[in-house]
Amino acid sequence: MRRTHRQKCALSEEQRNLGTMSDNCGRRQCPLLQGIYVLADNTPAPGKSRSQIARDSLAGGAKIIQLRAKELARSEFLKLAKEIAKMCIAYDAMFIVNDYLEIALEVNACGVHLGEDDLPVAEAKKQAPGLLIGRSTHSLEEAIEIEKQGADYIAFGAIFPTATKGRPTPLQGIEKLREVCAEVKKPVVAIGGINRANLAQVKSAGAAAAAFISEVVCADSIENRVRELVKIWEKAERD
Repeated sequence: MRRTHRQKCALSEEQRNLGTMSDNCGRRQCPLLQGIYVLADNTPAPGKSRSQIARDSLAGGAKIIQLRAKELARSEFLKLAKEIAKMCIAYDAMFIVNDYLEIALEVNACGVHLGEDDLPVAEAKKQAPGLLIGRSTHSLEEAIEIEKQGADYIAFGAIFPTATKGRPTPLQGIEKLREVCAEVKKPVVAIGGINRANLAQVKSAGAAAAAFISEVVCADSIENRVRELVKIWEKAERD
């Protein structure tokens, strides 16, 4: 039986204790959340595996990998998360797990990313105080509220038109991104329709990181595409 988002995020008493022990016993120091952020999600390119997407993105210089695989059973997701976690450690990159709070703890990930239907940020912080907690937002008001709840980073979008998620996402634009970055103190991850042509605008608006799916996953060479994006990001300046 498939579990709901809230069930995915909720921890048992035993898991909460394990999480606390891990927090106090050497959870690895994670790098800063900044730069090129790739979602290992092969939905736009089913012929490519998520592990390949992660591996090639890291080789190209990606600083953050988020595993998203909503259709996988928990056991499959866990196996994949363990594999990608090792890759991220080897490349000194940040690993973020989508939805599964307990799996993020089990594989020693840097953080977990929560959606609108997942566990509230404040509750996730109580259950796993050593994890970075991120949340998707779609307005300035929502971003401010999520920061108040204790989120460690805020994903904001869609900045540009995108169809990756298969459903319309409210378009925010660069100016709204600039407002959010100015109003919140936590790092902002811009997402939605970002590509080589508009990436510099995203950094200029104040985003700490730019998240990619199709622009990277659908490239002939993921590694080369990420290298291009890294160069653009490094050359771009913030206003």
